[in-house]
Amino acid sequence: MGAAAISLFLETGGDRGAFAFVCPECSAEVSKPASRKTVALLLAAGVEPAPADEDREAPELALEDRSPVPDAPSFTFDDLIRFHFLLEDDEALQELLSLDR
Repeated sequence: MGAAAISLFLETGGDRGAFAFVCPECSAEVSKPASRKTVALLLAAGVEPAPADEDREAPELALEDRSPVPDAPSFTFDDLIRFHFLLEDDEALQELLSLDR
């Protein structure tokens, strides 16, 4: 399922809301609440938030949840899979944690 298949509805603050999609297997409509982390992940994956009502201004993502590189490409499903396996690789994690920052 691509980002275009997911609807994201943000609350006034812009860091919480709900998301919805149609299940590709059973065609059921699915709607779930979206925490701050979920909103950040959906936006990073390229999900566009639903347009705001005309009588209120469009919400913005909290500064700390924005990409440190605004022109960086969207976080993809393949990136998520690579990250998952990286988290399971103790040697790679030890190497990353031992780097001088």
